[in-house]
Amino acid sequence: MIVAPIDGGWFVRFGSRLVIEVGHGDWRESSPRGRPVVAVGVWQGCTFVADLYVITAPHRVRLILDTGTRTATATWSAVPLTGPSLELHLRSP
Repeated sequence: MIVAPIDGGWFVRFGSRLVIEVGHGDWRESSPRGRPVVAVGVWQGCTFVADLYVITAPHRVRLILDTGTRTATATWSAVPLTGPSLELHLRSP
């Protein structure tokens, strides 16, 4: 996972195919796989924390990336019935 700065926020890259735009102080909308998602995030020391909301579904995910330990955690508010794959839930039906 890669976090890189863009104007007004960051983009988070998951592998080579999935990129989500994350706003700083404001929600930023993107549709990385056809389904819209809004995201907002912040750096807290060496940890990046972002909240992602899939607009057309009741699902949200909190991402925590710790550059000190080189770990990434994705936590669903409630695990979707179809499984925890974020890419699956961002794909347009």
